[in-house]
Amino acid sequence: MAHRNSDFLNDQGPLVRHCLKCGCRIPLSSPYDKCKECLKKELFPKVKEFISENEDVNEMMLAAELGIDKTIIHEWVQEGHLEYRNNRPLL
Repeated sequence: MAHRNSDFLNDQGPLVRHCLKCGCRIPLSSPYDKCKECLKKELFPKVKEFISENEDVNEMMLAAELGIDKTIIHEWVQEGHLEYRNNRPLL
């Protein structure tokens, strides 16, 4: 099914969002105002610090304590930035 131009427009023009930090396009459905890379640069040091200060943590605890969507933390585990040992993410 073809899309019409009006499917992607509002009164001001195209329906797009841009990262507040770097300006790249981000999905309209994203709950964040920054792209994944900028979020990672901003949030990963906080996650790293929290894990180092609290040995017995998991994805759910990190998400709740730091206000991060657990899917982002899970993605970091999948990408190898965080690893699990005894159900605990470790750096």
